[in-house]
Amino acid sequence: MLGYGLSNRERGHTIKSLLIFAAHRLIKEGKNDEIHTLEILASNGLSQMARDILDRIGVSFEKETSECYLCGGTFNGLDKLAEQSVEKLSEYDYASFLVGIQTPPEIENREDELRAKYHLSWGESIRNEFSREIGKRIQETTGKTVDLKRPDILVTIVPFAEDTSLTVNSTYVSGRYRKLVRGIPQSRWYCSACQGRGCENCGGTGKLYQESVEELMGKTLVEAYGGTNFVLHAAGREDVDVRTFGDGRPFVMEIEHPKKRHLNLEELARATNKAASGKIEVLNLRESSREETRKLKESGQSSKTYQALVEFGEEINDDQLEKLEAELGGREIEQLTPTRVSHRRANLIRKKYIYELKSRRVQTNHAELVLRCQGGLYVKELISGDGGRTKPSVSDVLGIPAKCVQLDVMNVAMGDTSEVERIQKKK
Repeated sequence: MLGYGLSNRERGHTIKSLLIFAAHRLIKEGKNDEIHTLEILASNGLSQMARDILDRIGVSFEKETSECYLCGGTFNGLDKLAEQSVEKLSEYDYASFLVGIQTPPEIENREDELRAKYHLSWGESIRNEFSREIGKRIQETTGKTVDLKRPDILVTIVPFAEDTSLTVNSTYVSGRYRKLVRGIPQSRWYCSACQGRGCENCGGTGKLYQESVEELMGKTLVEAYGGTNFVLHAAGREDVDVRTFGDGRPFVMEIEHPKKRHLNLEELARATNKAASGKIEVLNLRESSREETRKLKESGQSSKTYQALVEFGEEINDDQLEKLEAELGGREIEQLTPTRVSHRRANLIRKKYIYELKSRRVQTNHAELVLRCQGGLYVKELISGDGGRTKPSVSDVLGIPAKCVQLDVMNVAMGDTSEVERIQKKK
């Protein structure tokens, strides 16, 4: 860690040269004890200069060199380890990498003892030296860059076992999806009885639903990228019996361990939509990142527009629907966690806004509601009241039992909270 613009090899050569100069001077001054210093530098130090001086002064010495006390000669295999790494990396499309080194505990203990014994405060660790030197060789061969924070691939090397392995970080694709049919969950839904192993309850498939938005989209993407698995990250979720239209729901698809990273996403969207057979449709695919995935989860859905078909327990008239629009439009709704999701959601009271509500009667006891609301509002419970867990509700306002017969998501907007702020100021 002393000096600049030098490699550790150059530093080592300089230290040995200084020791040789000092020892040679003392020998010339008659202090023959320093011959032993030259012998060590000639054997363990691998110094040709020290060997030449000993020959000139007529001193024979043991020419067999012992192994390096620290690495046991492992540093002689840097080129081989780098070549091994480059060969494995050649199977992947990547722009950046990072080298990580694993060293045996006994080597690290030996290094610590050496530092303590000789009070070495400015030396680099053997692990860092391996990492940097192998990294330089890989970089020179491949032309790829080293990324210390988020590399595409982590190259893990165990020099003392001559072993190399790769950890390939995920690639991400974002866009929006439309769900065109009912009866498909958003994500893979494994059988709760067998936890995906397959049983009589699920017909041996391990799943309660044989298809999902995640799988319909992910199977095409993971095959195209040469990955091993896929995970869907979406802005909210719709129920199994709910469709999604309009511009679609924002999502990021994570492809694990990909061999490819940069594809023609227009072609990939067409291939995905063709494979999904009109069940789902993906729009506006583009390359994404882990950071965007995190932001998608954190930002939430500022507003969603739903279209609901509502069945009432008795006939309704237009006056009642006008009352419904007036009392629920621009209203804050309090919802205790719905009964149907209470087994997987914390039992909390959530407050969400309805920005706008429009209605029209389609049968004597049926009406179509179009509501624009804050993301996270449970619309089915808004209609039924969920036994009083949602207040106010459509059922409460009209004093008539009401239930959602059919529900569709018509639009999902992200990020803008200004409408909530306007309502709060108005209150």
